[in-house]
Amino acid sequence: MANLDAKAIKNVMLRQNYLFKHQVANLVGISYERLTRILVDNETEVEEEIVTRLCNGLDCQRSEIVNED
Repeated sequence: MANLDAKAIKNVMLRQNYLFKHQVANLVGISYERLTRILVDNETEVEEEIVTRLCNGLDCQRSEIVNED
């Protein structure tokens, strides 16, 4: 399991010009509800598959969106 940094994901979304959660959810293939729980409800402990999907879809490095603490 990985611990995502919700604020960092939002910054990457803005950098890539994704302004809406549904855009990212469709892009990476996770449900809108799951993405909302990550970004809004701060439910940031996720499976590695979700990290991989976010990194591939948002064209970012794992280290940009995962807290390694």
